[in-house]
Amino acid sequence: MRRVLVIVNKELKEYMLKPGSISWGLIFPLVFTLAFIVRFGDVDHLAPGLISISSLFATTSFVSSSLIFERRLKTFERLLLAPIRYGEIVIAKVLVASLFGLMVSLVTLLLVRYFMVYPVWNWPLTALFLVLANVAFSSFGLYVSLAVENPINVMTWLNLLRLPMIFTSGALASLTLFPKWFRAVGLLTPMTYSVEGLRYSMLYYYDIVAPLYSLLALLLIGLVFITLSVRRIKALY
Repeated sequence: MRRVLVIVNKELKEYMLKPGSISWGLIFPLVFTLAFIVRFGDVDHLAPGLISISSLFATTSFVSSSLIFERRLKTFERLLLAPIRYGEIVIAKVLVASLFGLMVSLVTLLLVRYFMVYPVWNWPLTALFLVLANVAFSSFGLYVSLAVENPINVMTWLNLLRLPMIFTSGALASLTLFPKWFRAVGLLTPMTYSVEGLRYSMLYYYDIVAPLYSLLALLLIGLVFITLSVRRIKALY
């Protein structure tokens, strides 16, 4: 555990202020949130989606920025040669990206809460879904960053995956408004379970996924991508 915390401390110091983390991880989600607040005013029904978008972009941008720099400068290989297991490296990177994402999503939560008409229904459950969502998104971003051969193309591939999620997850419009085939696509979107879980914990209702299934899905997504990331590192190095 001590070795994991050492990596977390190093990553926070080195990559917190990197351009990718700031632009896509902090500025974009907050500006996106403010744009919808100014446009609609009453943001209760949009709040879970806006928070999920902030979490997705913050975590994936942070973890991808760190890997892009490390792989281009060949410092990631030096980390792999250290007396530490691949699993510990993956957990450390997921943890630090989750912390960054949690910070951004909490800022977004406080921002949208100020404009909400109704109070948050269950704060502890909301906190649980925020933590699980950030871990799931961090592990997803880590795997994509490792799976792309050329580090320069990582952000392009991430955007090709992240931007459609905004529309297929029910973040901006309820999935019940769309045909069945579109809902099926939504069920394959990781962010759907964050949106549905936060919708229930904040507003006490959900659209198509019960809160228990959302919780289990986020846990499963996190575990699956952590496992895939470890295997990817072993395959690459």
